Amino acid sequence: MSSIQYTIRNIPPAVDMVIKKRSKQSGKSFNQTVVDLLTLQTFGTTELPTDSSFDWLFGAGKDSLGSEFDEVIKDLSRPDTKLWK
Repeated sequence: MSSIQYTIRNIPPAVDMVIKKRSKQSGKSFNQTVVDLLTLQTFGTTELPTDSSFDWLFGAGKDSLGSEFDEVIKDLSRPDTKLWK
């Protein structure tokens, strides 16, 4: 699997401290810890999807949006009375 390299700047000291602590606790490198955290945030697990479909994306982010997501969906479910007269 090919990978992409990033350079990230302006990391807050508190974030740096937490990543270093998790890295030490897990026995993983700092880099692997960051990759795991990004993967967990993106997919909800540290395991990457193995299939080429987008099934893993279904529902992603809904929990982080909370009631805002539900309101947007509810608004989209209402018929537009200007179009349906």
